[in-house]
Amino acid sequence: MIQSHAQIGNLTYNAGEECYEALVTFHTDEGRLRVASSFQSPLDASEERVRRGLLANAMKTRSSSEGLRARLMPRAAQGPFREPPARSHPYDSFAWLRWMRAA
Repeated sequence: MIQSHAQIGNLTYNAGEECYEALVTFHTDEGRLRVASSFQSPLDASEERVRRGLLANAMKTRSSSEGLRARLMPRAAQGPFREPPARSHPYDSFAWLRWMRAA
């Protein structure tokens, strides 16, 4: 079963279109899905009404093949810790150069 919760990003009001716009992020088991959402409403609409409208529009866009959206896959689990390869002591190379100079 896929579980998700939504988060509304920065809310802006487009006066030319008379609508609120935001990027809605759905956090799911499959990763994050970001959906562009808009809601036609006057500027003095209540915050709760705008939130419900944006979420409804995002859910509709999420289930359709239309609209702008982006998916970010969850990070893969990191493998076991590996020791870095052994490095020679930095003075070893100077000792070798001194040996070469002496030869």
